[in-house]
Amino acid sequence: MSTRILVLSTTIILLFASFLLSAQANNYVEAWFLYERGKARLEDPDGPELGEALLNFQEAIDKRGGTFPEAEMAIGDIYFREGAFALAKRQYQKAYDLRTGMEIAEEKYTVLYRLADLHEIQELYADMEGYLQQILADQPYFADEQYQNFQDAFISTYFDKGLDHLFKLYRMDGVAFAVPAHSKLGWFYYRTGRPSAMLHGLFALDIMISEAVKELRRVQPGFVFTTLSAFLDASLERDNIRRYLIDGEFFKTLYYLATATYTASRPSSAESVWRLLATYPLETIGPNATAYAELSTRQLESPWIDPYINPSVRKIEYPRQ
Repeated sequence: MSTRILVLSTTIILLFASFLLSAQANNYVEAWFLYERGKARLEDPDGPELGEALLNFQEAIDKRGGTFPEAEMAIGDIYFREGAFALAKRQYQKAYDLRTGMEIAEEKYTVLYRLADLHEIQELYADMEGYLQQILADQPYFADEQYQNFQDAFISTYFDKGLDHLFKLYRMDGVAFAVPAHSKLGWFYYRTGRPSAMLHGLFALDIMISEAVKELRRVQPGFVFTTLSAFLDASLERDNIRRYLIDGEFFKTLYYLATATYTASRPSSAESVWRLLATYPLETIGPNATAYAELSTRQLESPWIDPYINPSVRKIEYPRQ
């Protein structure tokens, strides 16, 4: 009798465990369904349904037992759109604290970029810088001390032999997540008078070129980088690479690399970059690219340094003459 009871008890436990696992699996699927529905409502081209989207995200979090970092971030996006910056920051921070539960590990960088954008729009530049630096802590070519010589060689090659030679020699793979951080800090450090602006600009450009060259070789296995002009000729013919460079602010980064270079008393290096932007047919790309072509043309005629941003007291200071 006792053996039969033991077998029966074991069977009941196994059935109950199977039921729990099945219920958890169903909740997981339902949570993602609610999340995707909320995202669709948030991105509705006919006008976002923010209230309904918020409800979907909250329901998704409940289905997951209160732990759903992607949904927490999406709620932060709603508050950000509405200008409720304190609430948005709280949500983003919560999502980041739960980052180990993200389906895609690199989404943690998305949260940090949201936090950086949130502080930039409020002109809290020092906080913006902190979040971007947090991202770059995972960028080995920048953060690891063993790459100090690599960084020095980057700058030296740029000054001595120019961009074309630099991008022939160096490739950084596996760090595409760092492009926006490098690009933004290149601009920010130029606007705060720091020489590291050039390194960030060069790193952002090199990573974008590395990613684009990999994609080009899928369709042109023998493609080899020779010059920036030839690279752009090949890249801009491919819609996906063209979009990648535009979204990555390739031409803006190139322009601010030149301005930072001019600030560092390297006018000939700066002029070579401005000349490329001024003469390459960027009008075929769109207004964002042509704006930097026009600025480069003006810089070649009469170069200037933009006013500095003071991140501590949030005011504009003009550089000393």
